[in-house]
Amino acid sequence: MEGSSQLLSNPNSIDNQSSVTNSTAVAITSLVYVFAPADFSIKLVLVVLFVIFGVIGLVGNILILYFLSKKKSVPFLQSSPFLRNFNLYMKSLALSEILVISIGGVLVGIELMYDVFQNGWPCKIRRYISGTFYVIRANNLIVISTERFLSTRDVPKTFSGSTVRKLVYTAWLSGFLMGLFPAATVNGVRYDINATHYTIVCKSDISYLPTRVIMVGFVLIQIVIPSIALICMNIIIARRIWKGSKRRIDIQRDNAIRAKMRSHQIKKTSLIIIVTIASVLSYSTILYYTAFVAVAKPSLDFQDDFVIRHISRVLVFSGSAINFITYLVQMKDFRVFLLKHFCGKGAGNAQINPNVE
Repeated sequence: MEGSSQLLSNPNSIDNQSSVTNSTAVAITSLVYVFAPADFSIKLVLVVLFVIFGVIGLVGNILILYFLSKKKSVPFLQSSPFLRNFNLYMKSLALSEILVISIGGVLVGIELMYDVFQNGWPCKIRRYISGTFYVIRANNLIVISTERFLSTRDVPKTFSGSTVRKLVYTAWLSGFLMGLFPAATVNGVRYDINATHYTIVCKSDISYLPTRVIMVGFVLIQIVIPSIALICMNIIIARRIWKGSKRRIDIQRDNAIRAKMRSHQIKKTSLIIIVTIASVLSYSTILYYTAFVAVAKPSLDFQDDFVIRHISRVLVFSGSAINFITYLVQMKDFRVFLLKHFCGKGAGNAQINPNVE
């Protein structure tokens, strides 16, 4: 009532309040839009990093896929279900890495330099495409590590070739479906940089409860729980193959073929462990940073936050390059194949026994 009496005793106060409101509205509407407010040099460095890791990952995984499609199986290795399925695992993983780089990476580069994916359906489509291939990569790693984990138990459980194919197809299909959930929550979110400028960021607006529920569920189901499971399974696998590699050779049970098969299994299992742990660490970095910001609430300006998030994306793409580098180091027959086709070296040995590792 006291406020009302003041307004009544001063008729001009209503006009004054109206003028203040109008001036505030004018100030808000006069803010200048800025696309990706970061220095051009910073954007250029980020693009160069994306290109470096992208080219290594793209070319490398194309070479892996081509090599596996040309490679002939060694007869004695067919008695091991894991070794029979290994090529299928690596083909699926290499294909997912190729798509992550060739489609997801290109879209990230465009998003850095051009204002085309910040709002509306372009924002949703870009997030869906990139997110889906990350999910497919993670699902492939889950399938591979689970099979390897079960096969190293005291009572080993191995998958048949048809089962492995079904699991790989399921990994891809579930990736395309799971990618829909985070993509549905994103849109252009306004961010006021200062009193005169603002920008639009394509992200999930977690101020809405349904968005929070979807994103928390997606992160737990697709990132947090699988990441913990993958790390734990691969640590256990590494311990078991380490013990197996140290056991003494029993002349009554072992022969040259069994020893060579065991060597193949250890080498290829080590490759899977390295690739899996590196991939988990790389694609989880942006999650770790987001969690840190939510809990610690550091005082970062927009440019610092922009740079850190995109460096996290660079680390995500580095997983594709690590996949190639690890395969190159671990697989001698792959190195022989590359020397034969691109350097003209080792052709004679490769023709005699192309699958020696």
